[in-house]
Amino acid sequence: MKHSVLSTILAVFSCIGLAAQPVIQNGTFPQVGDSLRVSVDNLPSGIDLEDAAANQSWNFTTLQSAFVNTTPVVTVQQADGYFGFPGADYAVVGDNANFFYRTTAGKVELLGFYGEDPAGLGIEGIFRYEPPLIERRAPLQYLDVNTSGTNISFAFSADDLPDQITDLLPISPDSIRIRLNSERTEEADAWGTLTIPGGIYDVLREKRTEEQQIRLDAKIGFFNWFDITDIALELLQLEALEPRTTISYRFFSNEAVEPIAEVQTLNEGATISSVTYKAGTTSSLRPVETALPGVYAYPNPAIVNVRFEFANLPADNYTVSIFNILGVKEWSRRYYVDGGRTEKVDISALRKGTYFYSIADSRGKTLVTKRLIVVRP
Repeated sequence: MKHSVLSTILAVFSCIGLAAQPVIQNGTFPQVGDSLRVSVDNLPSGIDLEDAAANQSWNFTTLQSAFVNTTPVVTVQQADGYFGFPGADYAVVGDNANFFYRTTAGKVELLGFYGEDPAGLGIEGIFRYEPPLIERRAPLQYLDVNTSGTNISFAFSADDLPDQITDLLPISPDSIRIRLNSERTEEADAWGTLTIPGGIYDVLREKRTEEQQIRLDAKIGFFNWFDITDIALELLQLEALEPRTTISYRFFSNEAVEPIAEVQTLNEGATISSVTYKAGTTSSLRPVETALPGVYAYPNPAIVNVRFEFANLPADNYTVSIFNILGVKEWSRRYYVDGGRTEKVDISALRKGTYFYSIADSRGKTLVTKRLIVVRP
């Protein structure tokens, strides 16, 4: 009898443990009308990914951002380039490209995008993935492993290249072709609870390892295509042509359409470079798309470090300075910014009190001046 009771208790706890493992369903797939609200920490600190295992607890409450990015999921016809993707179900409009997706009961496929070319040549076009790139799967559960691959092949007239590129090439091709190959391995390697600013979620973590290579071909007259990637790397210094392997982690929950967090890494996963995380519906952060060109300091008040987040700035060299209330410059540094950038500054040498920070362009014109409060514990 005792053995039977003990067995029953163990079975109950076993069932409880199994029930705690999230199985991500297709109800989390984006649909037209959804809005994806995220913030980005480009200088994450205090983030530990922990081991690949069951029943983990991740604490990402150190994440910080000055902005919230809201991306609406729109009908295909609302996005430029839609005519190139007749099978798409919805589109997401990005800063440099519009992305077109198709959904089925078991997966979300990225059909391709309309915008800037992946090689960085400055060519705008319709780029289709063959086969479509699988972005989401359902149901997705712990220890699932999936592999996939895709290609892009896009040819265009060499006359469409910017002069600064054609002038550097030792040949005069008639056509150029971009070839992209991507191979992915995705493993649902851990599950547990994830705490971010504004919420705690039951999550399933998926590790994505992606190997990508972009090649360039040229064609002259009736001759066959020939590879000019090495020439382009040497003369044009296009970083996108370097073969790359990236490792990222996505934390999915059945409570949200967007991943609760997406961690990008460098050095084969050894260094966390940025974290994109779900912004709460009551977040007081300003929308990045409506932010005036300038720089924003946070946290504010600050104790030891302050982050300067540059937003919506044209390419230029900018000088950020900190002044005391008497107008005496206490700190200054120059940064090159094209659009956005985040920099962390040590302000431990400043006494507590009220300061002002400003940003000036390369001509010395001050764009904005704001208040910065420094406190000490």
